[in-house]
Amino acid sequence: MPRCPTVWRPIGGEGAPYPAWLTELGSASGAYAIRDASSHKVLYVGSSGGKLYGTVTRHFQQWGRKKQFWREMRGAGHDPGMTYQRGRCEVYVCRSPNGEHREIEADLIKSLRPRDNLVARPDGSDEEAPF
Repeated sequence: MPRCPTVWRPIGGEGAPYPAWLTELGSASGAYAIRDASSHKVLYVGSSGGKLYGTVTRHFQQWGRKKQFWREMRGAGHDPGMTYQRGRCEVYVCRSPNGEHREIEADLIKSLRPRDNLVARPDGSDEEAPF
């Protein structure tokens, strides 16, 4: 598994172009984490087997969820489709060979304990991501 230095980076404010380091991720594979820039509370950890740029930036764009996938999961008020405000967040990215991204993601979830991650359905089965 790749060792990645823990470097948290800002991604700019609303309407600003994404920084070059982020756009250069393109179709890379890897894991990422999003945290609040002021409190340093880790909000979310995810991964992508490709299209890492699109997967990360999706969390900072408004999008509608028409599917009912998340309905009645994890209680009232929880919205896994949430997006984050760009200017208030920092992102950590660890590139990896395709196939290792899930292991890195699991390690990050275990160590960082992100606020918004869902790990399993209430019945104990693994969940499928809606994206």
